[in-house]
Amino acid sequence: MKIGYPNNPRKDVMEEIKWIAEHFDFIDFFMEPDKAYYDVIDAELVRKTLNEYDIGIVGHTPYYLPFSSPIEVIRKIAIEEAEKCFNAFEKLGADFVTVHGGWPPSLFNAKEGIELQIESFKILLERAEKYGIKLMYESGVKELDNYTNVAKIMQALPKLYFHLDVGHVSLHGRDACKFIRRLHTKIKHIHIHDNFGKDDLHLPIGTGKIKWENVIRELKKYYDGTITLEIFSDREYVLLAKKRFEEMWRSL
Repeated sequence: MKIGYPNNPRKDVMEEIKWIAEHFDFIDFFMEPDKAYYDVIDAELVRKTLNEYDIGIVGHTPYYLPFSSPIEVIRKIAIEEAEKCFNAFEKLGADFVTVHGGWPPSLFNAKEGIELQIESFKILLERAEKYGIKLMYESGVKELDNYTNVAKIMQALPKLYFHLDVGHVSLHGRDACKFIRRLHTKIKHIHIHDNFGKDDLHLPIGTGKIKWENVIRELKKYYDGTITLEIFSDREYVLLAKKRFEEMWRSL
């Protein structure tokens, strides 16, 4: 099991890498504006810095790219932007990259939303393959991001891996352990953070209502890969959460 942390895309990339490398095994590189997008970073320098610090990388495209927009031209532009990220991630040495699920406006039903996502992700998988990148699907925070809908998308796209965000799959009464049990063969990366079941708060573990003992026990049956602490808090609390998570992982 390796633990990582994401860069803040609004802060200096090199400073972010330096701090993460001091405390974590890898960087979950959030390739987003305004300081970490493909059009502003020096990919050669970033990769050189990662190598110097001997730190791994997992890629993460902007979560707000509208892959499920009912407007075709907007979907096409979103796919083109994602491909530019893939190109940059290849230069950074990332093998696995996350793309976010999403839903069209409420005028469109769940079936239509699933079809739009499948259509976009099928193209994204083809584009990513050109750069030697494997894609991971991260489900979102809406009520439509339930197991049934996520499973339909995953089943339709055998080459698409699952990025398990424990915070997301615990919202709206969802059972994180169900996602783990039923999708464990597809899980390639995990995000860890806490909440109270309604809003996506990205709290340190143990400060919300997620039953971490159950989640960790279930995870340890199937998974021993990369885990990102996606905790948006003071860094002192981030490091305390890392220590607590490591202790729980060892002891349970």
